[in-house]
Amino acid sequence: MAEITIAICTYKRAEIQQTLTSIAEQILPEDMQVRVVVADNDVEPTMRQLIEETAKSLGITLTYIHAPSRNISIARNACLINCETQWLVFIDDDETASNTWLSELYKTALNENADVVLGPVISVYPSNAPNWIVKCDFHSTKPVFVNGVIETGYTGNTLLKLSSQYFENEMFNLSLGKSGGEDTDYLSRAFKKGAKLAFAENAIVHEPVPSERATLNWLIKRKFRVGQTYALTLFNATSSKFFITQLMFKASSKFTFCLIMMVLFCLHPVKRYNWLLRGCLHFGVVTKLFGVKNIELY
Repeated sequence: MAEITIAICTYKRAEIQQTLTSIAEQILPEDMQVRVVVADNDVEPTMRQLIEETAKSLGITLTYIHAPSRNISIARNACLINCETQWLVFIDDDETASNTWLSELYKTALNENADVVLGPVISVYPSNAPNWIVKCDFHSTKPVFVNGVIETGYTGNTLLKLSSQYFENEMFNLSLGKSGGEDTDYLSRAFKKGAKLAFAENAIVHEPVPSERATLNWLIKRKFRVGQTYALTLFNATSSKFFITQLMFKASSKFTFCLIMMVLFCLHPVKRYNWLLRGCLHFGVVTKLFGVKNIELY
């Protein structure tokens, strides 16, 4: 019998009703049992009644946890602590899952003997989104392969084998709970301990992009913060000054190259913005290596 806990961290989003509905509509194997844990990160448990009534109407076994306040790592850690099953799946509170989503994640975990399975997050853009943003599709999320290996990931669509030794005593970093990147850091630590990360391309979830996030300004901040978080995965307190200097030189070189490419493609909006945002990521790496504090996006 496969027992799986689905974890949802939420903060004042009524869209969680659609998320729960998509969970209730999953096509599951006969030997799979599912329960849901919702960790509410609001100061007051204002969403509790809505969440519990929605779950009851859908026939979902749900545990509501009040995990204040406004620090996503607190909510994620509450999900870890309250998970009583071998498997834990994270999905965001504004996402909707395809009806074979959960079975695809689990099937990939078994077939690949993986400790972590990542599925694609497909963005749904508002009608007023700029054309270049839709074409570049920076908001959608898939894992990055480095020489054929996934070294870290995200928690918008992720299955964790919590019984694995690689997650023992691991928690989400509270210092990253307001900037974001706590998921990248958490999964990077598991990878460095030996965890295997796999990709389930058919375990699809969809996520609407709010109009305020479909802007160049928001993407610049996001890519910059991603670079800052990525830098944390490259070194630790025991890294030598020479090693860190090498990282600075490499990131600075990539940043400069991106700026040059941006100028060369100045008349091509899609390519121009693509190089600009790649440059922002590398600039974020440089600033973090110099000790600049992470920006807060949430």
